Amino acid sequence: MQYTKYSGENSPCLTEKSLGQTASSAVNTGSLLRLRKNKLFWGLLAFSAGFGALVAFNYYEMSQIEPITLDGAFFIYPMTACILTAVFIPLFLGREYSDSTIRNKVSAGCSRFLVYAANLLTAAASSLLFCAAHMIAVTVVGTPLIGFIAMEANLAVPLALGSLITMAAFCALFTLVVMNCSRKSLSAAVCILGVFLLLFAAIYLRSRLLSPEYVNGVWIAGEFIPGDPTPNPQYLSDGRAFFEFLYALLPSSQAIEYASQEVQNLNWFPLYSLAVIVLSTGAGVALFRRKDLK
Repeated sequence: MQYTKYSGENSPCLTEKSLGQTASSAVNTGSLLRLRKNKLFWGLLAFSAGFGALVAFNYYEMSQIEPITLDGAFFIYPMTACILTAVFIPLFLGREYSDSTIRNKVSAGCSRFLVYAANLLTAAASSLLFCAAHMIAVTVVGTPLIGFIAMEANLAVPLALGSLITMAAFCALFTLVVMNCSRKSLSAAVCILGVFLLLFAAIYLRSRLLSPEYVNGVWIAGEFIPGDPTPNPQYLSDGRAFFEFLYALLPSSQAIEYASQEVQNLNWFPLYSLAVIVLSTGAGVALFRRKDLK
C-alpha cells in the first residue's frame, strides 16, 4: 500500500490508494499535527486554564463570606469555551485556504468528505481540550481551598457529557462557516459575531421565558409597589411553545443552562445538540462538495 509522504503543516492529505485508512488516522497525520504545533491553540489553552484558576480562587474568596461549593466554578466552562472556540477554529482551519492546503489534499486524491470530517474532528478536539483545561485548573486550585464539587455524580456526569456535546454542536456550526468561506478574516468575523449573537439571543429568550405571567404589584419610579396580581407585560404568551423549543435548540441556550446548573431539559439537550451537529454537518459537506477550490 502506497502512502504520500506527510512532511508537515502544508502537506497534502493521504492519496486515494490510502483512503482505506480510518478517518482518525488521517486526522492524526494532518490537522492534529498542526494543532500540536499551533501557538494560538496553546495560548488559548493557557487562557482557559488561567481563567479556571482565577474563578476557583474567586469562589474561595466568596466562601470566606458565606458557604459555597465549587460547582459553579467547575461548570461555567461552556460559556468561555464557546467563545474561545469561535476565535480559534476560523483562524486555525482558515489557514488551509490561505496556504492552499485544502486544494492540495483534494488534488492528491483525498475525498472532500474526509477533509471536512478531519477538520470537524480537529475543531471538536480543540474545544474539548479548552473545556478540560478549565475543569483541571478549577479542580487543582479549588479543591484544596474549598473542597471538590458537591454535586451528586448521577447529575454531574450527565451535565458534563451534555455540555461537551453542546460544544461539539458549536464546532459543527463554526466548521460549516469556515469550510465554505475562503477568506479567513471573514469566517473569523462571522464565527465571533455569530457566537455573541447566539449568546445574546439566548439571554433575551431566557429572560422572557422566565418572566411570570402575573406580578403582585407594579414598579413606579424605580420602586416596587405591592398590590393585587396583574398581567405581566413581559410574559411571553404568543408562540410560547415555539420559543421554548428554539431556546432548547440553541447551543448558546444550552451553554447558559449548563453553566447555571439549572437544566430543565437534561435528557433533551443532547438530542437537540446531535440534531444541530447532523444538520449543520450535512449542509456543510453538501456545500463543500460544490465549492470551487481554485
